[in-house]
Amino acid sequence: MKKKVVAALLMAAAMTCMTACGAGSEAENSAESADSEETAEAGEESADAEAAGTEYIFEAEYTVLEGLEGLGVSGSPTGVGLAKEKASASNGFYVGELGTSSPITFVITSDTDATATLKGVFGSNTLGNCTWNPESFIVTVNGEAIQYEEFKTDNGTDANDQENFKTKNLGEIQLKAGDNEIIFVAGDNTYRGNLPSAPSIDCLKITTEAALSMEEVVENIE
Repeated sequence: MKKKVVAALLMAAAMTCMTACGAGSEAENSAESADSEETAEAGEESADAEAAGTEYIFEAEYTVLEGLEGLGVSGSPTGVGLAKEKASASNGFYVGELGTSSPITFVITSDTDATATLKGVFGSNTLGNCTWNPESFIVTVNGEAIQYEEFKTDNGTDANDQENFKTKNLGEIQLKAGDNEIIFVAGDNTYRGNLPSAPSIDCLKITTEAALSMEEVVENIE
């Protein structure tokens, strides 16, 4: 009889122990799930913070083109001749056939000192497959060359639209209150007949909390 009582007590203790372990596992799983949800929410908040602000679009064809000399396949376009019409481009125009004598300068006015995200919409300039980096394609902000991640342009598969425009993130920049010069110019490369060239430029996209504007030379395309 005593043996039966002892066996029953041992069985009850074992069941109690098993129940406690199961409860602990469920609690751990619940805690892990909560942590995962918090991490995901934190990631979403971080992404929202990065995207905060207003995105401004500034057209390359509205920059000052007078006095610039391009680098074409047959002849060198100058001034407003650098502005090209293309249905796939933002606003229907872009600037192309660029070389070292045709730096494209955006003068962006900011109402305050601010951090901004700079993106460019670039085309192939019908150069084929090209790789661009801070040495082969120079980008400066207020006289300081910026470092950005290497990117590529190509003619694409559409024979009727070989500019094949793509948006490239050039990273974070610092703007000052007042006028800011953002300049794009051909660097150390031999993509156009062994001469330095640059990708076509459709427009800039700048995201920031500041209020931005640019004086537009609209007569370039009139």
